Amino acid sequence: MVEFFTGLQPLETGETDPDRMLARVRELDRSAVVDRVLVGYSSTWPHNHATAPFALAASEKFAPIVAHRPGVMPPVAAARYFATLDVLARGRLAINVVVGGSDKDLRRESDALPKSERYRRATEYLDVVRRTWTSTEPFDHHGEYYTAEAVKILTKPVQGQVPIFMGGESDDAVEFGARHADLYMLWGEPFAGTKERIDRVREAAARHDRDMRFSLSLRLFLGDTDDDAWALARSVERQIAEASGKFLRSSSADTSVGRQRALALTDEELHDDCFWTGLTKLLGGFANSQALVGTEERILNTLGTYRDLGIGAFLVTTGAEASWDPALEDFLARAKKELA
Repeated sequence: MVEFFTGLQPLETGETDPDRMLARVRELDRSAVVDRVLVGYSSTWPHNHATAPFALAASEKFAPIVAHRPGVMPPVAAARYFATLDVLARGRLAINVVVGGSDKDLRRESDALPKSERYRRATEYLDVVRRTWTSTEPFDHHGEYYTAEAVKILTKPVQGQVPIFMGGESDDAVEFGARHADLYMLWGEPFAGTKERIDRVREAAARHDRDMRFSLSLRLFLGDTDDDAWALARSVERQIAEASGKFLRSSSADTSVGRQRALALTDEELHDDCFWTGLTKLLGGFANSQALVGTEERILNTLGTYRDLGIGAFLVTTGAEASWDPALEDFLARAKKELA
């Protein structure tokens, strides 16, 4: 069955009233179609190590994908934190490992490791994390980046191991994902590019005797007619253009391969049947800016094609903020039924 994820910024910029955050969480908790919720990570955002447990305590079904950067804490501490959180989440937790594309954002948290080394460190990091989760006896680790002795934790993840989600377009990212990811998160691309990326990751995963699941991130702009859908998309485009950078999530300091690939798509605004890159160009290659625009039938057919290519989950948002809107509920319920 196709799954649907969405994104949440639990505390918005400058927000000091947790009741507003709780209202957003409970709205998602009432959804019958949202399977998981990505709680992102940035050095300037409210810390998701605080907001995710708070959201879990106030909900019954809320299943967070907690974004995490290797390097912000030692791997054994991370393994212990996420094992504990998985117990408190009753096994509903997943982790989005984010190695980081912006040097500036990493340096803000005292992480000055060159980008060329981050995936090597991340591989060692997750080797230790997974061993900590699964080892039945204390162990020592002496590696290139980390040393730990007599490692053991008394509380193991409910799931045995917490699922690892990650994405990335570079060769290092693909190899890292092939070794450790349970689900590979792809940015929205036209059909041909999506197939190319799926084939590439699957080939790398096969070298490690591993299967791979895939998600695709898209903003949806739905209308009763195509004209209605485009009117909504253009309205959001104007809102972002007039907001003087308020919605930017990427900068010239982000030199990731994925961002450059996303920007290369903007030479043409419309691809395939309804894949739109207008917001991608406007937002400088931000990952959740690729969109589908059209009627329910048009978008449903497009999602079906992605599913046939190997996409098993869609991370869907809408609007200028790339956020959840309950107005998507009925369409996604139909999509789940027809794409099953």
